[in-house]
Amino acid sequence: MTLPGLEAAPGASLTSRRMLAGLMAAQAPSALLFRQALSRPEQAQAECLSRVLRATRDTAQAARVSGFSRVRTALEFQDAVPLSTPDSVLADIEALKAGTPRVLTREPVVRFEPSGGSSGASKYVPVTRGLLDEFHRALAPMLFDLLHSRPAVREGPSYWSISPIGRKKGRTAGGIPVGSVEDSAYFPRFLQPLLSRVFAVPGAVGHLPDVESCRYVTLWFLVACEDLALLSVWNPSFLTLLMDALERHGERLAEDLERGLCRPPVADAEALGPVLSRMHFAPRPERARLLREVLRSGLQGRRLWPRLALLSMWTDAQAAHSVAPACRRFQGVEVQGKGLLATEGVVTLPLFGAPAPVLAVRSHFFEFLDPEHPDARPRLAHELEGGRTYAVVLSTSGGLLRYRIGDLVRVEGFHDATPCLRFMGRADSVSDLVGEKLAATRVSTVLDALLPAVLGGQRPVFAMMAPEWEPHAPPAYRLFLETQAPDACLEEAAHALERALCEGYHYRYARELGQLGPVRAIRVTEGTRRYEARCIELGQRAGDIKPTDLHRQAGWTAWFSEQGTKHP
Repeated sequence: MTLPGLEAAPGASLTSRRMLAGLMAAQAPSALLFRQALSRPEQAQAECLSRVLRATRDTAQAARVSGFSRVRTALEFQDAVPLSTPDSVLADIEALKAGTPRVLTREPVVRFEPSGGSSGASKYVPVTRGLLDEFHRALAPMLFDLLHSRPAVREGPSYWSISPIGRKKGRTAGGIPVGSVEDSAYFPRFLQPLLSRVFAVPGAVGHLPDVESCRYVTLWFLVACEDLALLSVWNPSFLTLLMDALERHGERLAEDLERGLCRPPVADAEALGPVLSRMHFAPRPERARLLREVLRSGLQGRRLWPRLALLSMWTDAQAAHSVAPACRRFQGVEVQGKGLLATEGVVTLPLFGAPAPVLAVRSHFFEFLDPEHPDARPRLAHELEGGRTYAVVLSTSGGLLRYRIGDLVRVEGFHDATPCLRFMGRADSVSDLVGEKLAATRVSTVLDALLPAVLGGQRPVFAMMAPEWEPHAPPAYRLFLETQAPDACLEEAAHALERALCEGYHYRYARELGQLGPVRAIRVTEGTRRYEARCIELGQRAGDIKPTDLHRQAGWTAWFSEQGTKHP
């Protein structure tokens, strides 16, 4: 059995064609194994479990489990090892950060990846060589399928999201590095030099000290790249904000392109100088002229990048609301939704032709909890039923065993015998100030139904609900909306949301007791940008920030108050 498509696309430069052909060839063996595994998910998952057990035997974690060395099958694994959560592994993570060996795995930790959730709290996920290999078992088939199924992507360089590493850089007390900058960090080291040569933006951009300077330098390289073929980001609003910055700084950027300079407008010369000195900024007067023309006529990405063939981004769950604004400046460019990739592991990968992202059946060992039957034994990959929703549990060679990542997925069909899973949102995103138990999934359903009806037929470009604690008053929820609708419509939206939430027993009971105040609506401006800015303050990287309809962190009223206007 062979995989077709290793020829490079005609029209690309000779150097690009050779590099992309080499990149495809490097991914082909893993892509072939993945394709074969799709027809036998039970066997593929048994192999994953064996690998995970080998990685974690003779460790402090294994010593706590009676009979761990005798575990062989999935059933024995489920019976012996309890489900785990971020809280339950916290002591082990702290020991690893201090430099203690063989806590979760036999392999040493090569770095920690911080992961900030909607509560603002950061987790530290240990990354080992074994875990990186498991990531590659999913990323390689995805990349091969992308380059094979969409030959136009092979016509030029790509941009894969890069965020400034900011305050997350550094080392733990035990000397272990914290954080990576580029998506390519999840590929094998021998491939990273090759990947860097097909990227339109140098990875050094991630070492810039702030988001605005990172965006500006990113835009310099993107505008200079006339044959850009792919834009890959995670959050769609990341792309929206990038293009907003291009409009905001367009003339300055054109001057810099013309003269071969790069002068980020938010400039700390002392901090920027060492990073910028590692990059080459040659004069590009023809690109400067085109940028000015495009800005005058209304910014459209296809005019700047006529070979742009694909946008890759989150398109499921709450991210779906941000897709249309992100695509507004890229009319006619195909969009591919990303799979579900958590810091702890990769759950699904997108394949063209599949009904939804396909389970990464060769990467980790997966189990699936049925939310309607929480006490039932978790299902295995080959036991899933079409149309049902499950919560994901994964076990990895990075040492996390039976780990509840908190994500809900729905089975949309099967690719061969392997399930295709649509991300539905967070299973653990529940706000509970006084016992109201308000779930993000419920809030999303309500907002999707009522906001277009109340605010003139469209959902606002930014809408988010969050709790607020105020002195001398019970806590309450605020609905933050970026909309031009009249004040009366905002008040109506707050009342409609309150009525809908009171249909839930726990929320209504808290309101009747006076433990919870009523919902109030607050108008905001530049909601997406300001949301991103606070998430960064809370410890997240720009490229990692997920849109949400319910944020569990308080304090948003004060954050938005500089430009927002409060409404009853």
